Amino acid sequence: MTRSAKPDASAPTATPAPATLDLALWAADVAFPVAGPDAWVADLDARLAECAASGVDLLMLPEYACLRWLTYAPDDVPITGEAAWLARQADAVLPRLPDLARRHGVALLAGTMPAAGAGGTGLRNRAHLFLPDGRHAVQDKLCLTPIERDASVWAHLAAGDGVTVVAWRGLRVAVVVCLDVEQPALAALLQPQDLDLVLVPSMTSRPSGYHRVFDCAKARAVELMCPVAVVGTVGTQVRLGEATTNVAG
Repeated sequence: MTRSAKPDASAPTATPAPATLDLALWAADVAFPVAGPDAWVADLDARLAECAASGVDLLMLPEYACLRWLTYAPDDVPITGEAAWLARQADAVLPRLPDLARRHGVALLAGTMPAAGAGGTGLRNRAHLFLPDGRHAVQDKLCLTPIERDASVWAHLAAGDGVTVVAWRGLRVAVVVCLDVEQPALAALLQPQDLDLVLVPSMTSRPSGYHRVFDCAKARAVELMCPVAVVGTVGTQVRLGEATTNVAG
């Protein structure tokens, strides 16, 4: 892996780090029906309100939490067209999320969603971090799974090209998506970055995948000497006769 760590150029002047930081990890059920984009945003709004009332600083959703949108997808969307359809839904939803983080004063890692690369090029598996100060940082998954690289099965996504380090409330934060946390080379890349927190949105369909991600996250925490927070999807997503059960926590 020859990736670069990229600083957050929009970061404000450094501030002292807080003594504590409270995180809420939402193991989203991708099978829980939602009526449409408005209902999904309203659900997220309500969850952020709960977080704010409880003193939570950051709400984190898992990788592909957006698969819940498939519960309202038209019947004629094929499995091999799901990623492109989800990307179009994301284009409509994402502009509404910065205001949620700002209004509630809670940072939001909105999981990952398929998104077009620079210049509208191939889709990527992209995480979105919205901060209460209005900043929006993105992180593309670097190491893709087989189904993320096979258009005949699901989609042919493009890999990301680096890791963005975000300065927030005196902390240095990085987002590492699922399989990426299993790569020791990534830990070597991140060690000089003096990180304070690593966020790992994940989705695994088997216990073996769950244990690889969560156990490797523990190893990364030791190597980087910082907390690593992991959350994955749960529930069985059924579409077009296919059923996928998610294993996480």
